[in-house]
Amino acid sequence: MKYFLRLLPILFFIPLSLFADAAAQDASSVESETRLLVSEMSLAKKPIIYFVFDLKKKEILLKSRGIVLRGMKVEDVRFWGEPVDVSPRPLVRKSALFKEPERVNIDPNKAKEEETSPPPTTGTAPGAFDVEALELKDMPTSYYLEFREEIFVSVRPKAAGFVSKLYAAASFAGWYASRPILTIWNSLKGKPFTSIYLSMDEDDARTIYWALVEKSENILVQP
Repeated sequence: MKYFLRLLPILFFIPLSLFADAAAQDASSVESETRLLVSEMSLAKKPIIYFVFDLKKKEILLKSRGIVLRGMKVEDVRFWGEPVDVSPRPLVRKSALFKEPERVNIDPNKAKEEETSPPPTTGTAPGAFDVEALELKDMPTSYYLEFREEIFVSVRPKAAGFVSKLYAAASFAGWYASRPILTIWNSLKGKPFTSIYLSMDEDDARTIYWALVEKSENILVQP
């Protein structure tokens, strides 16, 4: 009986502790969702397109005015370093192993003038442009994105065959092995460091590279 009386306070404390932990987690989740909504509202007010990298749900949303234009699934995500604040974050730069094809800038006024002028005997038709340069198939599937406050995102295509699986494994091994070194290097410079590794469908990876513009504001939600 005495032994039971000694255990009684402990047995009473355990459920209270579990309840407190669950309440704290719920409060943290609500706070995170609120910050996300506030950040999205600030971008939805602007006439722009933006990305929401919701790595917690393993999805990336291309949005405008709060409307989803395209949703993309993330096959795998790995996170390293400092936590990411849920706030609009500018893209500093994007880089790929191979140089992306040059974008074709179309001047509507010039095209209209060419349409009204006599057609040339040879060469390109009036108002025509190189459609191939605008196609997604020319965009890279492996690249790096750098966001403000030293946040780096590595995008890689998901493995589809034996050779691609070997390449994916080697790519991830290289990424994982270099994180401690980069963390120490940034720490010596007094800078934060966050690195995210994403694996996804090739077409989705091309879409992100094509639509993301440097200095554009986007939102990252950490897993």
